[in-house]
Amino acid sequence: MRRAIIAGITLARQLWRPALLAGAFFATPAGATALEPAADPFTLTLIAPGVYAAIDGPEGRSGSNAGFVIGGDGVLVIDSFFDPEATKLLIADIRKLTPKPIRYVVNTHYHADHVGGDAVFRAAGAIIIAHRNVRGWIRTENLHLFGAHPSPALEAMVKSLALPDVTTDQDLTIWLGTRKILIQPVLGHTGGDLIVTVPDATAVFCGDILWRHVSPNIIDGDVARWIRTVAGMQHAKNASTTTFVPGHGGVATLSDVADFQLYLADLRSLVSRARDRGLSGKVLVDATLPEFAQQHGDWAAFAHFAPLELGYMDDELAGQKRRPQPEGQ
Repeated sequence: MRRAIIAGITLARQLWRPALLAGAFFATPAGATALEPAADPFTLTLIAPGVYAAIDGPEGRSGSNAGFVIGGDGVLVIDSFFDPEATKLLIADIRKLTPKPIRYVVNTHYHADHVGGDAVFRAAGAIIIAHRNVRGWIRTENLHLFGAHPSPALEAMVKSLALPDVTTDQDLTIWLGTRKILIQPVLGHTGGDLIVTVPDATAVFCGDILWRHVSPNIIDGDVARWIRTVAGMQHAKNASTTTFVPGHGGVATLSDVADFQLYLADLRSLVSRARDRGLSGKVLVDATLPEFAQQHGDWAAFAHFAPLELGYMDDELAGQKRRPQPEGQ
């Protein structure tokens, strides 16, 4: 089984490589301090005292961004990367900073690039928290991200992913001593998304609700709701001074959130206008891609994701888009 899992991770890296490489395109904004050299597959960035973002490195070896918060009596981690080896390095970095126990891991959504290291954290004593839909999707819906016929090794890897211990579809407050952490469900990316706010640090870990200058994966998305969610983030209290940690790309500011809302809005508007002209399917994608590239072609991973996004948006507006469905709970 271990060989199958290792083989599955290797194959999955190859399948996801265009998305994983998106992590190469980031910059550290003012107020955030890069702490670690490029030897790790991620860059550890100080957001505020005891609050860190782990930003996927140039080779995309971690698979996504992650982060952690050190409180009075323990540590809370946000997402666990794709590759368990990167997860182990993240734990080692946490241990360098504090001897306090890693008490919780919050999954921002079910996609494999954000939950692949959950079992490593569980072995370290952490409780895994996720949206209530994630428990039913993590070992099933992840398979469809890898195509119609995933290999036996890849299927074994996905089916071995750790299930969350605590699930919620309501706001949840976690206390690390006197440090308050807010966990909130939001709509848009998968139907099972959580964001994590650290009020005393004026920081929000957004998962894939936010992509900073990286073309997003919208395979499960409800783009209209997603736009509303991102718009709401911009009008939240202290938004102008908030540090936003996206699921992919570098640490973000309010202007980056606005840029992402514009990306989604342009995508939806472009496809809607094309459908009004009677276009659909590949004809629509081919007709709209040049204009979309003029608008956002400098975004990382655009060449890979943009044609897919246009097709998914067409399906969504036609009412034909496949989305994961919540199980009876």
